[in-house]
Amino acid sequence: MKILAVISQKGGVGKTTLATALAVAAENAGKSVALFDLDPQASACFWADRRKTTGRSETPVVRDVNFNRLPHVLDAMREAGADLVILDCPPQQRDIADAALSVADLILIPTRAEALDIRAMTQTVRLAKQMGKRPSVVLTFSPPTGAEIEQAREIIAQLEADLVPVSMHLRKAYSRAQQDGQTAQEYEPTGKAAQEIQRLYEYSATALYGKEAHGKVKAKSRRSA
Repeated sequence: MKILAVISQKGGVGKTTLATALAVAAENAGKSVALFDLDPQASACFWADRRKTTGRSETPVVRDVNFNRLPHVLDAMREAGADLVILDCPPQQRDIADAALSVADLILIPTRAEALDIRAMTQTVRLAKQMGKRPSVVLTFSPPTGAEIEQAREIIAQLEADLVPVSMHLRKAYSRAQQDGQTAQEYEPTGKAAQEIQRLYEYSATALYGKEAHGKVKAKSRRSA
């Protein structure tokens, strides 16, 4: 079983959007997936509730987990045969961050290319490196071009973190999908947001499993009429 932590010390960078989308992508690739919501705001759980009440699939499994019980719950998932557990982590919670970072096989840090976000990303990278982990940083809400993007890439390189080779751009599919308990690739399977998520999943699967074990996407559109 592999563990992927989606974490940042700042809110509003797309953690839950990426965590839920990656969970669905992994499930569509044939993996047994669980998404643990470690955030007291429970955004991933809200997404799962919307997913059920609007008649969507009841998978992937989403659980509200107290970080103090994280090792125990992970052991239970391992015994149950799960392939992947994704941790959706809150901002500005050092104890939860430490718990998540300590067990993660892959650490994904979303960040906007803006000053305050970059500052928080830098703090998160340093936390990961203190635990001997090399995190991967993914740029979110990215404009097509701009000096900020290049500056962010330079800072990530200086921090000796890995830069995910695909950026998440500001697309309506992400927010519209979340409102209805979907993900971008379900809402608009042939859209650009879906392509970004698939590339992010392929990167994550390769990093976690050591080979391109990301499988074939089989999701169908569930956009509401």
